[in-house]
Amino acid sequence: MRLIPGIDLWAGQVVRLWQGDFVQRQVVGESPTETGQRFLQWGLRRWHVVDLEGARQGALQQKEVLLRLRQTFPQVQMSLGGGLRSQAEVAWALEAGFDWVVIGSAAVLDPPKVQRWMDRWGPHRFILASDIREGQVAVHGWQQRTPLSVEAFLTAWRPMAPAAFLCTQVERDGTLAGPDVELYRFLQQVAGSVPVIASGGIRGPEDLQALAQVGLPAAIVGKALYTDPHASQWASQYAG
Repeated sequence: MRLIPGIDLWAGQVVRLWQGDFVQRQVVGESPTETGQRFLQWGLRRWHVVDLEGARQGALQQKEVLLRLRQTFPQVQMSLGGGLRSQAEVAWALEAGFDWVVIGSAAVLDPPKVQRWMDRWGPHRFILASDIREGQVAVHGWQQRTPLSVEAFLTAWRPMAPAAFLCTQVERDGTLAGPDVELYRFLQQVAGSVPVIASGGIRGPEDLQALAQVGLPAAIVGKALYTDPHASQWASQYAG
């Protein structure tokens, strides 16, 4: 099990949302580079970076901040999500040095377009995001539910062999309520050989161990890393 810290950005600050609600956001109180230095000291060398403004607007909004973060930590593997809905945005992210791009809305709403991107850059550069709200896949920054089930999403994209599926339980995100472990067991079975990355509500090492036991290789942790005073003691154990 590998712990991947989530670094969510809004107006150049690191923030946390409550259940994917842009209004209910809390500034962590550190700059992105200060946050990165802390995670690096803990031995965490793979991060998940999200441009939340980009997720809401449908195009990256914080390129200067993102580029600075990428260039400051060349030794860290980073995935980037949030508003990557055009070929130009995907090209910018990959040329900027991000190891993976995370595609959610576009993979739901325009699969042929995303397939063309994967053909051009290789499926191993793409993490496909299935944001789950009330049992259905949500798009447009987690705000709009679709009729598509997460099972159908994973089944449709599994033959393309993306780097991973990122499955976020939006209602649990930022709540420290714990993940639905049995749901992730099922999703990994559906995904087959494509790794499933869990996200949403993860509280600490007990949840990470439970997810590992049902076959998940990695999980994104956000709020717990920023609020648990003991996070440094357990996070490094899952540095991967």
